[in-house]
Amino acid sequence: MGGPVLGMAAYVGLLADAGFSVMVYSTKRDTDGESFPLDSKVRHVQEPAAGWGGFRRSPALWRQAHTAEINLIHSHGLWTDAHRLAGYLARTRRVPHLLAPCGMLMPGALRHHGWKKVPVRIWFQDRALRAAQCLHAKSDQEYRQIRAFGLRNPVAVIPNPIAPPPVGGSVVSAPWSKSPNRRTVLFLGRLHPVKGLARLVQAWAEVQRFAVRGQWSSGPTHETWQLILAGPDEGGHREEIESLVAECGCRDSVVFPGELDEKQKWGALAAADLFVMPSDFENFGNAIVEAMSCAVPVITTTGTPWEELRRAGAGWWVAPRVESLAKALREALAMSETQRQEMGKRAAGLAARFSPQQAGADLIQVYRWLMDEIPRPPCVRGD
Repeated sequence: MGGPVLGMAAYVGLLADAGFSVMVYSTKRDTDGESFPLDSKVRHVQEPAAGWGGFRRSPALWRQAHTAEINLIHSHGLWTDAHRLAGYLARTRRVPHLLAPCGMLMPGALRHHGWKKVPVRIWFQDRALRAAQCLHAKSDQEYRQIRAFGLRNPVAVIPNPIAPPPVGGSVVSAPWSKSPNRRTVLFLGRLHPVKGLARLVQAWAEVQRFAVRGQWSSGPTHETWQLILAGPDEGGHREEIESLVAECGCRDSVVFPGELDEKQKWGALAAADLFVMPSDFENFGNAIVEAMSCAVPVITTTGTPWEELRRAGAGWWVAPRVESLAKALREALAMSETQRQEMGKRAAGLAARFSPQQAGADLIQVYRWLMDEIPRPPCVRGD
């Protein structure tokens, strides 16, 4: 389940708790798996995607939306038939449209299957982007990328609401064997090429070779550290990464536990000694904040909006290259337990800023502004 879906689910729950009447319109393909559960106060209209591959054409969704009473549209993402519907309804109903690109205007995202996006841009997406009364960025970095794309709409900068770690029965043990003598580096997310898992595995192999060459007295071999690659497989990428693991000679230290449910996710984060997100690009990165909230230091790339990790001494923000990841891993794994715990405490302090309450309050202010009830709120940038 990707960050845009999780972010949307958190937002609509906050809105429903605040008394808004919320309807979510989405499409579903047979290969999508289980839908993420929404707040019981939210009406969810989900229709099958009839075809056209990733475009998810859904005439049934259009029929459903035409009968709905709508005062404001908040769309999440780009390029699909549902996003064409959002722009059409905003234009024909003359209602405000808050459009969240969800990182899909980042240069790397635009290049990914870029040939498919050109006709969609010409057909409807560029028009919808320009016509939106306000755009929704999840970070300062995404705001800058929206401006670099050439859009001059007002932009609300509101991060995804991230709930604090649960306690008690809401957490289960990590879904892999946890030895007291073996520490854990965790990746948690979709097993997809844009997540940079190939470079992570190559960096991990280099770190092990570094230890075997005797350059540490106690290196991160398969007997002392393990790399956990947790998450759902997308498009058969897990098989590709497993083959690379075997080719690099890392089978004894890399574990694939599969997709984790909510309780397992928090158990995995609680068991981790280090978190790594080697993505090509992320507009926010929910899992990064969740790891920090569990006091876990983070290694991520400059494709994510987390330069503050480095400034706060809470982790590493490095170029998305094998050698850069390997260097950060060597530094992190060579630290003492006390040093890693101190870094984790700083990470937890940084994560505390991303409260659901603040995100919900900012979003409600933006909604009220778009409906001409209040002046423009401080989170909206017009420059």
